Amino acid sequence: MRIAFVISAGLAAGIAAQTPEPAAPAFEVASIKASRDVSSGSSVLQDQSGNLTTHNATLKRLVMFAYAVREHQVIGGPSWIDSACFDILAKPAVRTRSSAEFRRMVQALLSDRFKVKLHQDSRELPIYALVLAKGGPKLTEWKEGVGPTCQYQGGELTCRKVSMAILADELARRVGRTVVDRTGVTGAFDVKLTWSPDEFQVPGPAEMGRAEAANPGGLSLFSAVQEQLGLKLEADKGPVPVLIIDSAERPSEN
Repeated sequence: MRIAFVISAGLAAGIAAQTPEPAAPAFEVASIKASRDVSSGSSVLQDQSGNLTTHNATLKRLVMFAYAVREHQVIGGPSWIDSACFDILAKPAVRTRSSAEFRRMVQALLSDRFKVKLHQDSRELPIYALVLAKGGPKLTEWKEGVGPTCQYQGGELTCRKVSMAILADELARRVGRTVVDRTGVTGAFDVKLTWSPDEFQVPGPAEMGRAEAANPGGLSLFSAVQEQLGLKLEADKGPVPVLIIDSAERPSEN
């Protein structure tokens, strides 16, 4: 199945506002139950009716969704934060079309039902720097069409009208670390990147719970970035914004 989404400025910027805004609409009703079948994948999404729908979602995944961060940016919490799974159906009183507003509603739900208390900090963590490879970039300048958008299907990333910063953010989804743009390249580009995902490939938010097809003998993402785009991912360390979960409780079922 092909997955498509529009890049949001909030996600590219990193962590969203840490405190739910009082004016944000709340979920009118929310059913939370412990997952009975944890072998059938995991999902966290806003469905077509505007509801929060989760299946086999851990608290860590819920925090990642609510605050638009990745797994390595969530620290602390109780021992069950990434093992206990929950099925949630939360319906808002008024449907919102804003993803930022919807995330604030999820933040409020986590605070109310899971008693989540957290704070923002910065940690020196392993990162990747996106730099120019020897020979320079092999990029196609964007000419026309909608964007910025990206489509991803196991091992193939196709983007339209993306900056290097957006591309870095997309690559971060795949490597499980923050990627910082240090190419010095400006402008918007159309990008197509093809590689063979390995068993350690990190899924993006829209793909939670869906394992990549392993193909150890194929081209790695790192090699593909260098060969196909004339760029390079270099290991480094740098400050990364993180969320530290101070406390949380298992929710009562209803």
